[in-house]
Amino acid sequence: MNKIIKLIITLTIIFSSLSNTFAEEGYIENLFNLNYWIEEFDLNLHNIKYIHFNNEKYNKIYREIKTVDSLLKEGFVRNYKNWEYNYYQMNWIVNNYNKFIYNTNQFFFFIKLKENNNNYSEINSAIMNSYRNMKIYYLKVKNLAK
Repeated sequence: MNKIIKLIITLTIIFSSLSNTFAEEGYIENLFNLNYWIEEFDLNLHNIKYIHFNNEKYNKIYREIKTVDSLLKEGFVRNYKNWEYNYYQMNWIVNNYNKFIYNTNQFFFFIKLKENNNNYSEINSAIMNSYRNMKIYYLKVKNLAK
């Protein structure tokens, strides 16, 4: 009987503290807040992976491409919110955008490899191929998102 009373008191304390925490901070409301980039999750948009280079020139290129990416993404997500694209147009944009992000990540990955070890000649061709593909898919997304 004593154990049951202790269990009831303990559970009451735990659940009352949790419910006060949720109520004060608006925890449930924050979980259901649909005002923050739900379209990104809905569209399954990929992101450029974080990478840091020893050479500041490469870091500058990385930051500039991240800025271009965020402007591009904001533009077509805003248009998606405003129903300016139909399903098929948005599907083409998202597919090409994800290919752009994939090639951008590959581009920076190969640059990082070259920065760490410059002995492989294949890295230069891999950098050029990923750059070429990145540029192609960027132009496709930009033209489709007009």
